[in-house]
Amino acid sequence: MTVASRLFSRTLLRPGPSLLLLGAAILASNWVWYGSGIFLGQAAGLALTIAGLLGFGYAAYSLVRGRHQLRAFSIFIVAAVLLPALTLIALRSTTGMPLLMHDGAYQTEEAIKLVVAGHDPYGVDYSQTSMRLWHWYVNQPLDSSLFHYVYSPLTFLLGVPFFVIARLLAIPFDFRIVLILAALAAGGGLLRLPWPWDLRYVALAALFLDPFFYFPQGRNDILFLAPLTLGVLAWARGKPRLAALGFGVAFAFKPFALFFLPCVAIALWPRSGPVLDRGRRLAILAAALLAPAALTMGPFLLWNAPAYWTDTVSFVAGTLPGAYRIQGYSLASLLLALHVIPSADARFPFGIVQAAVAVPVLAIGLRRIWRAPSLGAVLSVGTLALTLSLLAGRFVNDNYLADLLYLAVLAGVARQASAATIAPSRPMPAAA
Repeated sequence: MTVASRLFSRTLLRPGPSLLLLGAAILASNWVWYGSGIFLGQAAGLALTIAGLLGFGYAAYSLVRGRHQLRAFSIFIVAAVLLPALTLIALRSTTGMPLLMHDGAYQTEEAIKLVVAGHDPYGVDYSQTSMRLWHWYVNQPLDSSLFHYVYSPLTFLLGVPFFVIARLLAIPFDFRIVLILAALAAGGGLLRLPWPWDLRYVALAALFLDPFFYFPQGRNDILFLAPLTLGVLAWARGKPRLAALGFGVAFAFKPFALFFLPCVAIALWPRSGPVLDRGRRLAILAAALLAPAALTMGPFLLWNAPAYWTDTVSFVAGTLPGAYRIQGYSLASLLLALHVIPSADARFPFGIVQAAVAVPVLAIGLRRIWRAPSLGAVLSVGTLALTLSLLAGRFVNDNYLADLLYLAVLAGVARQASAATIAPSRPMPAAA
């Protein structure tokens, strides 16, 4: 075990250190964004600060006492994450201002309006919508993001029913409501895992207390992490088809889940039984992994393939003029700082670099999964390949780091849960 992995196991895979580290991080972040009163006012900021501190105190007390740890921790999550989100939603509902709302969530609302009106959300000039009046873009040069919708169709399709219901009831619609429901599903999935409480505890901490998720502001990472988490739950409860479907839905939400699909396929590959039966099971497995993406992306590819490809691939990959600027914590930022790349807008074949570092690791990992298939191996290999691909890419936003941290913790607890299950079943050595 390396120093890094030992440090990781002793901090983020243990309830006490995890609560102290991530709990302090979310409380500090909440003070900066909300508690200081700059955005929400002194009264609301003070109330959120006190709620967070009380929740943290109760979680720490329950951990020390060794009673009701998960219940107390869930209350802390509500105080530190859910209350700020609901406060920002309420502020927008009463004032009309989407204060501190992520531009991706706001743009998704515009995409929902377009698709409900029968228009393709891809290839649209969003500067001609209310997006141009969003507070981050006012008095600024036109941002290239205003001309591209980078998310998969399932992101806005999921919000359509909620938008329609809100309109029928004549109440304000906020896409963060959809994200909150997805977060509740993910949290419920973690709580229902048939694993020791401490493993579920640290997974909850990594998912909800990492401030880089910016959950109250509407980052949509939870949309792909929720079905992936439910897939883990199904796997842990011995339901491989549902597990594969969970990973497939995760991929339909965000291409990050791509690296997990071959891992799941190899781990669940039918290895016994009649040929026809194995073929049937393989077809079901393939459908579970690929059908969600095909059914949701296919219509928009048929509708306007060039627009869809430009928005979701070319713009992000940096292969066209006005592409997504180099930023964040990736290899590209390092090359930019060293002046190997002349500007943040420059083109560079990062896709080739990503494939060169991720594909060999994935191939080696798939071979190991074939020899010893397990949920821990699937999560570990998929997370490692995703990490290498992102770090070698054009940009890595801070919420991407939060994704990787949660996936790494989930892989770690899955391995520990598997070891805890196997160890008691080993035969005792014969007495001398």
